[in-house]
Amino acid sequence: QQHIAALVPRLRTLPQPVIAAVNGPAAGGGFALALASDVRLAAASARFNVAFVRIGLSGCDIGVSWLLPRLIGAGAAFELLLTGRLIDADTALRLGIVSRVVPDGEVVEAALAVAAEVAANSPMGVRMTKEVMWSQLEVGSLQAGIDLENRTQIMTSFTEDTAEAMAAFLAKRAANFEDR
Repeated sequence: QQHIAALVPRLRTLPQPVIAAVNGPAAGGGFALALASDVRLAAASARFNVAFVRIGLSGCDIGVSWLLPRLIGAGAAFELLLTGRLIDADTALRLGIVSRVVPDGEVVEAALAVAAEVAANSPMGVRMTKEVMWSQLEVGSLQAGIDLENRTQIMTSFTEDTAEAMAAFLAKRAANFEDR
């Protein structure tokens, strides 16, 4: 139990963004791994459910009860956790579980396109964005969140990539980031 549950925090702490391309059922542990991803895309035929509660276990496992309410709110999360109801990709989109639904057969291509967009940005900026976003889900106040953002903005403003981004913007060209 502890070994499998440790996957979710590991995904969160990876410096690279994790993009889930859900192409079929994401139930139980698969649902947890999708929820732990930074970006979630779904094929039109994708399906999602908690599943654990339907087999006599708690619906709260592998971080689902922490992640799901933060994505969709406590009320909707309670319903999915208590019923184990299977939901389709459009419902997952409406609830905020996924950010986009694409036609079947195109979800990996769509995920790779998102990855290319992310990779076009400063590596340090991307790492800090991921770190701060996940941290913001745990901070206790707006001011604590702003303080974290301020620290990160100051820290990233001293990188060579920030200077490159400004030069590229002024020259109306794409930036050449080197993670420095």
